[in-house]
Amino acid sequence: MVQKSLIVKALKKPHLAWKKGKRFLAHNLEDFIRIITQQHKLSEIVNRKEIRVAGMKRTGNHAIINWVKSQQNGNVGFINNVLANQNPYRYKYENLQDNFPEHKWAIENNRQQAKGNFIKRDCLIYSYEDFPLEQIASDKFERNHDLYLGKSAMRYDLLIIRDPFNLFASRLKVSSKATHFLSVNSPKKTMIDLWIDYAKEYLGETNYLKHNKVCVNYNQWFADVEYRRNIAEKLQIEFSDAGIDRVTSFGEGSSFEGKQFNNKATSMDVLNRCQKVADNPQYKQFFNQEILKYSERIFGHIPGTESLN
Repeated sequence: MVQKSLIVKALKKPHLAWKKGKRFLAHNLEDFIRIITQQHKLSEIVNRKEIRVAGMKRTGNHAIINWVKSQQNGNVGFINNVLANQNPYRYKYENLQDNFPEHKWAIENNRQQAKGNFIKRDCLIYSYEDFPLEQIASDKFERNHDLYLGKSAMRYDLLIIRDPFNLFASRLKVSSKATHFLSVNSPKKTMIDLWIDYAKEYLGETNYLKHNKVCVNYNQWFADVEYRRNIAEKLQIEFSDAGIDRVTSFGEGSSFEGKQFNNKATSMDVLNRCQKVADNPQYKQFFNQEILKYSERIFGHIPGTESLN
């Protein structure tokens, strides 16, 4: 079924399919040549620390990433919202080249690193949004990790989860402008399925993320300074809580207030978004017994959600 869908898409947009096919062949050839010619470089440490972030859209990913970046010393690199199973630098420069060709410096910077001309960093952060965890942590990516990103002295997997009531409320709010917020990057999974998968990983029922996994409960991170201090310690970051009040421009800020609360982000009512859409029939359809069970285990009872049980 998935293969048939891809064929239909290719027939509808033959030029796009041709471009993707050419790139696929070029990528494989480039990787093969690099493996032969740059083997001596692949053993060098490029990143002293690497943090791979996984979270669903509107989970608070960018708030937490900015908070980490703001406290991390030294040269910190960040590659936003990359595609699973691909070279993050390559994906980033091609995406910029196709959609934002005016960003010439960023295109060339990412292109050079995709070719193995890495910038040595104290910390490299890269993020995935709405991807199944088995794709993010695939064997293919692990085999090519050093080729794609350079060798890292220490690797972390940062899993971010937000309660489904406020998460789905935020996604429903944004969906009036962009309908893709009610779908995810998998033809086989719904938004509800993916949240349950992330909840299982958070609780240790699955273990796809194997590199010093640090699980972040967004609700608790937002509300509790001691919880944030503990997360920073796990990531070996000297805690200052810098960046906690910034609303980043990624994703156009908050679903409800945009960047209105920049520099006072902790004043936003992010833990009560569900009350704004509680009577929406579409919103009520997002919840089943399984998602309610996992939410209760991770977040406890959330006031105002009784009507969804």
